[in-house]
Amino acid sequence: MKITRWFLFAILLGALLSACGTASQAVATPLGESMKGYELYSWRDGNQWKFSILVGTNREKSIEEIKSAEVVLSGVDALQSKLEEIPAGQYITWSSKETLSLPSEDIIKQIEQTCNDQGLILSIAS
Repeated sequence: MKITRWFLFAILLGALLSACGTASQAVATPLGESMKGYELYSWRDGNQWKFSILVGTNREKSIEEIKSAEVVLSGVDALQSKLEEIPAGQYITWSSKETLSLPSEDIIKQIEQTCNDQGLILSIAS
């Protein structure tokens, strides 16, 4: 009987200790499909262009949401990498408002080409 208790205690202790292990980091996954597409914003910060891509919704995004550190992409290369994570066929609406602006025609053409290559449908609304 004592052996059975010790055996059950050992199993319980092992189960408790294994539950206390460190959590693994979530692996970054590509962006999924969005019923409302995605919203792209851009602005100049010093000598660098910054961008953010947010899931499309029916409501207008605040400047704080758009420029939130969690979503800001610094530079064209970072934007192109993020666009490559979006599934083909998704709509991307590029807007500017208040303190936001569109970059030079050369940068716009680069982004248009990336969207074309990825099968994304880009609409620029200024």
